[in-house]
Parts: sequence; C-alpha cells; structure tokens
Amino acid sequence: MKKREIKKISKKIVSGRMKVSPLSGFIGALVFSVEKSKLSEQETLEIQEELFRQGIFSDLEVSEKKYYLKTIKSGRFSTIRSFFIHTILFLFTIITTTITGSILQGKNPFNSWDEFTYGFAYSFALLTILLLHEMGHYFAARYYKVDTTLPYFIPFFFPGFHPGTLGAFIKMRSLIPSKKALFDIGIAGPLAGLAASVVFLFIGFSQLPDTAGINLHISQIHPLDMSEGVELTLGHTLLFDWISLFFDGNRLSMSEMYHFPYIFAGWFGLLITAINLFPIGQLDGGHVSYALFGRKSRLIAYAFFAFLVILTIHLIINLNSYIWVIWIFLIFFLIRFSHPPTLDDTAKLGFVREILGRFAFIILFITFSPMPIYVPN
Repeated sequence: MKKREIKKISKKIVSGRMKVSPLSGFIGALVFSVEKSKLSEQETLEIQEELFRQGIFSDLEVSEKKYYLKTIKSGRFSTIRSFFIHTILFLFTIITTTITGSILQGKNPFNSWDEFTYGFAYSFALLTILLLHEMGHYFAARYYKVDTTLPYFIPFFFPGFHPGTLGAFIKMRSLIPSKKALFDIGIAGPLAGLAASVVFLFIGFSQLPDTAGINLHISQIHPLDMSEGVELTLGHTLLFDWISLFFDGNRLSMSEMYHFPYIFAGWFGLLITAINLFPIGQLDGGHVSYALFGRKSRLIAYAFFAFLVILTIHLIINLNSYIWVIWIFLIFFLIRFSHPPTLDDTAKLGFVREILGRFAFIILFITFSPMPIYVPN
C-alpha cells in the first residue's frame, strides 16, 4: 500500500475524531492527535482496529494531555538495504564470536587462520541458539502479519571474558493484533532458543572426556594450578545441573566449563532464555505475562523487579557482586514495567496457551542463575 493510499484511507477513518498533527511533516508519516478530554482510550483503540482491518498498522503514544496515532505502512518486512545491514551485522558477529571461542580454547586468533578456526564450534553453537530464538519470534510475527524486521545481531569484542556478542533482537514496527498473537510471538523465541540450548548441552556433555581428559584439555590452555590467577566461575541453574547430572558431568568445574564450546554456549543460551523471560515490560516474559493477566501483569513486573533489587543488595553486601545492577537500571529507565495493549485485548488464549504460559514461568525458574558470573572468595 502506497503512502498516498494510506493517507486517504486513514483520513477517512479518523475524520471528525482526531486531527492531523503538525508532527507529520517532521517524521515523514501521517500522525493524528487529539486531547484526552475529547476522546477516550477505548475509542482510540477502536480507531486502530478500523485501520488494521484496512491493512494499516499504527502506533499509539500518550502524552500528558494528548493521544498521538502514527500510521505505519504495512507489508515492508524487508528491503535490499535492510537485508544488507542484517547480513553485515551477522557476519561481524560470526567473526567476534569465533575470535572469542578461539581465545577460550587458549589460542590466539590473530596469529593464524588455524588458530582462528578453533573458535568455529563455539560461534556455531551460540549463533544457532540466538538465531533460532529470534527466528521463533520472526516467524510467529509473520504468521500474524505483524510488520517486523529480520534479526539484528550485535557483534562485540574486548580483551577479557565475554561471550563475543551482545545478543540479537528483532524490531516489531506495528501493533500486535490480539493477545493470542502477542502470546505466540512472545513465547516462540524462548522455546526455540531453549530447545537449541538443551541440544548443545546434550552434545557437549555426551562428548565430555573423563577427568584425566578434562585436565589434559585445560592444561593445554592454562596451568592447572591457577593460584596466581582469577578463578572466574559461572553460576549453576537447575536445568543445567539436571543435564550435567544425567551425563555425570559434575567432574567438570564451573570455573573451567567455558573451555568446552558446546557446553558454554548451551549454558549461555539458558541465561539468555531466563533474562528474556523476565515478566517485565516488552521482554518476552512481559509479552507472555500481559497476554495471560492483562493490566495485572504490571503488578507481576513490580514484584519481580523488587526481587531483583533485593537479590542485588544481598549479592553486593555478602559477595561483592554487582552482576544484576545494569539490568536494574535498564529495566527502570529503558524497558519499564507497563506493556502496551494489543488491538484486541478481549481475545481468549485458550486452555493450551494458558498452560504453556504458566510453564514459561517454570522455565524462568529452572534457567535462572542468581549469580551467573562470580569470583569465589
């Protein structure tokens, strides 16, 4: 649908209820505005639903005195230019994660191609987990005809311990048509990423050598006696421990686990799953929580945030760990607590989704580590 057609249809639908805002000329899209005293929130949602039925997506923003409704062209899932950006970011992330994987194997990826290639296994595992997570969201969004981007991968590298990427995300550029769509889009990513993480943990632990073999592998990376170094340790999660126990993997220390690429990638995938399932704002868990409980999900968000603050205070006082501080700031200043409504908040989820939604909270519980990374006293 062309801009001229969007403008014509939108004006016909909105006529008499909202006015074209002067902001339209600045942002290159049609924006309507109205004072709150002249139109209820329910009426603005009805306007959005009328627009959606005509194939026009819109974003609703609320200021102190006004409602602003911005129309968005539908059906622009990808362009050559955007596909190029996604591809370049993905390729750079392959490089940074491969470099990281090589370093975790005790190699110098800048010395030679052979040493660089030692990081391929880790890069493949981690990016597969991230890609499946994001594509779960993407295909669910496409199923409901929600305007969304392909995944943006974020390459990242600095000397020191890190995963080689800051993750990946997709951007939804239109409103969600219903709670059912919101639920499916929100939960598809964590379920896909979790499945991939479990697969790589199974592969990694099934290939884990005996204690002598583990010590031999580690000794080729650094001296077994690290009394002079920093013993960086990764935190346990229930699901990780269950899989480890199934393969009798307790012989592998959590302070050496990141030298085994599939196991480390799988562990990191569980951490990503847990963080995304925080029932706050527009995180995946926030989508699921809002679809299940509507406006009451805000109370769940407050409760989980309070838990995170209390946990952080405990970790700082007792273990001198600030691991969750950055997330507290991100949630408070950027992610926030509320979730915007869908175009149809009256749609019922049904029994299966109700059960699956509650299972998502169980997944959060078994993949969450109170202290993911720490240095033992």
